[in-house]
Amino acid sequence: MIEVSTCVICDQPIKRLKKALVAPFVAKRIWAKKPFPIDLVGCDGCGFRFYNPRLDDSELAREYNNFRSREYFEMRHSFEPWFTEKFNEELGSPSSYQHRRELLAPIFRRILVDRTIRRVLDYGGDQGGLVKGLFDDAELFVYEVSGVDTLPGVTAVHDPAQCRPDLIVNSNVLEHVGFPRELTSAMVKAAPVGGLVFIEVPCEEAFGVSRLARRIAQIAILALRTPKLIPSLFCPEALYMMHEHINYFKPHCLNQLVQSCGAKIVASGTYPYSSKVGGAEMAWCLGEKA
Repeated sequence: MIEVSTCVICDQPIKRLKKALVAPFVAKRIWAKKPFPIDLVGCDGCGFRFYNPRLDDSELAREYNNFRSREYFEMRHSFEPWFTEKFNEELGSPSSYQHRRELLAPIFRRILVDRTIRRVLDYGGDQGGLVKGLFDDAELFVYEVSGVDTLPGVTAVHDPAQCRPDLIVNSNVLEHVGFPRELTSAMVKAAPVGGLVFIEVPCEEAFGVSRLARRIAQIAILALRTPKLIPSLFCPEALYMMHEHINYFKPHCLNQLVQSCGAKIVASGTYPYSSKVGGAEMAWCLGEKA
């Protein structure tokens, strides 16, 4: 883990907001240990909130190795019974990608109306399931470090710049990484001058009422399921548990991140990912490389 003393987006000073706890599943999967304390910190400069210390590349690799595989599911389900086999399968299912494409299609039609998009790169896009069916008139590429096989019609690249993408798409990635500015800078660098970078992330509250209620319910279930974890879980820190999302974005944070990496903001916004009351919301930003 890497402890930082300034914001990983804007380099302004940070302060501890809450004492937090690493979730049992995450502690086991990455470090093979019991839950342990961590800080939830915030930046007064840009408002970004994140857990500190940060996960390094090797720790992230251990967490996401064989992501959504049978081994991953069984380990996670053993700690989190609400993480069902059906839910695990649906995360990367064709129906899940179809839902995401239906939400994004009208946004892209609006913000790309005057743009010619011939080559699209899905940066960190697994098999390319998001862009396939969303940009069928363009050549489709994916840059993915896990090495999974791509879908038919999607070409894997080892150097994200080699396909000279008109548009780079990065979806549901930055909330997981320790240093989002480094990854965003790499995407902007991979784009040619005038190329576009589209990033979307969950727009989440670190202290929302619904989040705290969910944490209380999860703590109770975990305590019943695994009594030996009770000493670790029955503490205020558990209410602010660090799980797989280690960053909390707001739209202005995402915009500032993209600008800090050398791209001009073309458009940005939010959209509801779920129709449920209090459902998830996504923040997105389209930048153009100067």
